[in-house]
Amino acid sequence: MLLVRKMEKKVTVIIRNYNQGAFIGKAIDSALNQVLPSHLYEILVIDDGSTDGSPDILETYRNKIGVITQQHKGAIPALNSGIANARGEYIILLDADDTFEPEILSQMFNILERERGVSFVYCDYYEKDIETDEAKVFSLKDNIFNSVAVGIMFRKGILEEAGGYDESLIFPEYDLLIKVMKKYKGKYIPRPLFTRYRHKDSITADTDKVRAGMQQLYDRYGKIKGLRDYR
Repeated sequence: MLLVRKMEKKVTVIIRNYNQGAFIGKAIDSALNQVLPSHLYEILVIDDGSTDGSPDILETYRNKIGVITQQHKGAIPALNSGIANARGEYIILLDADDTFEPEILSQMFNILERERGVSFVYCDYYEKDIETDEAKVFSLKDNIFNSVAVGIMFRKGILEEAGGYDESLIFPEYDLLIKVMKKYKGKYIPRPLFTRYRHKDSITADTDKVRAGMQQLYDRYGKIKGLRDYR
């Protein structure tokens, strides 16, 4: 059973990991290498029953991060476990195979601290193919649905009010955005502040799963203007 921890930090970076030993160290290093002072944020890794070398890698960071190990349940239950155990007032997701730019936490934190009417902050990002090293920038300026689950900082209270991420959906991040945007104001930062790496194990490389995930959202909400096409 997971124990809910006392809120002591301003920001929690949640990293969900399952057999991403080849990438997890780089992700953690990017979260540690932030402009935001370290006493203001925590890094919480949810290791979802990894069977590779991930636990040994996480052990090398044991004095710098928090780790919750659970039986394998899947990416979305792991994310919800992270939210339940986060000590931060603000929450942001970093996947184990992605990386943050050094300014992402400070820029988003400052907005949420300064502008009480803003409930979530989002930004542009780099998308890089791990095999070809080809990179491009995805802009969210005109369409927030160009986003991925990573790199949006929320006030924890609105995530709790929304009931977390719907574990019955393949792309619950879009479902959450739709629910949150109906009630709350977000703010956009016109800079790429994280890198999303695409590789053969990425969920969006599975075209059948992407198609099924999109259909779930269409069934729930009808036509969704701007919903990202991953093809």
